[in-house]
Amino acid sequence: MGSRVKATDCLPSGVRGAVITVSLVCCVTALFVIAFVRADEGEFTTGRLPVQFYRELEARGLLDDYVGVFAIAHNSGDSLVATREAIDHGADVIEIDVASIGSELYAAHRSPLPLVGRRLFRGPMLADVWEAATAVEVVKLDLKESSPRFVKLLLDFLHEREPRETVAVSPSLRVLVAFEERAPHTVRVLTVPDGRRLDELLRNPAITDVIDGVSVAHAALTAGRIAALRERGLLIFAYTVNDLDRLNELVIQGVDAVSTDNLAIMELLGGPRLGEARLRDRAVPPASLHSVADARQ
Repeated sequence: MGSRVKATDCLPSGVRGAVITVSLVCCVTALFVIAFVRADEGEFTTGRLPVQFYRELEARGLLDDYVGVFAIAHNSGDSLVATREAIDHGADVIEIDVASIGSELYAAHRSPLPLVGRRLFRGPMLADVWEAATAVEVVKLDLKESSPRFVKLLLDFLHEREPRETVAVSPSLRVLVAFEERAPHTVRVLTVPDGRRLDELLRNPAITDVIDGVSVAHAALTAGRIAALRERGLLIFAYTVNDLDRLNELVIQGVDAVSTDNLAIMELLGGPRLGEARLRDRAVPPASLHSVADARQ
């Protein structure tokens, strides 16, 4: 059986080298276009950018009172422009996705590709967004990595700055335990991806005793699950809610915070209100880590 002849084998060596070079350039260019998107400020970033918009709310559909529910500007911290816009519309909480490149922390929905990220990533640094968000009551850090190196970088970052109300959100219980040990002033929130995982969590007091709250896709939040979470003293963060009817249901059922892209909802929920307790004050202190060591994972 004869060996298969590649098309490039029939070309002169010089032409073959040029074809290979052009192919490599095209591949790198395609990779760059896929991985990086031009942001409003002339920055390149990875992953999803904030998609804030303004959709008017029907006055006849409004509840009498929205006191006690915090407005989280969904992914707004991934762009300095979106951060400022959310603040202008009254957001209580700026959500910053946090990833790393080497020893630096950036606002990005996912870590840049290792081969090109360090040289080409132009998204905002965490420190810049942190500074831009000083006007809001709370900063929510949505942690996109969980390695010990990343956790140390972030904890060192927080220790170097004046304390402020900070929410650390992660799907890793191990990461949140590290925050309990080294940054106990933070509000520690576990990301729960769906209703099945939420039900498992509710059946495991060893886990619910070491966290302050949960961040859950709003579709998984039923009245019964919300009631069970409240019985355990857990904060409830619902994401991402852009519809007024669904917002009203969650407010009535007792969630603590709602993540939204809709600037009109930020205006509705946001700003200081009489009787609105700080998130830190609402959370029931977790049990001693020594009594729930089996919850680590």
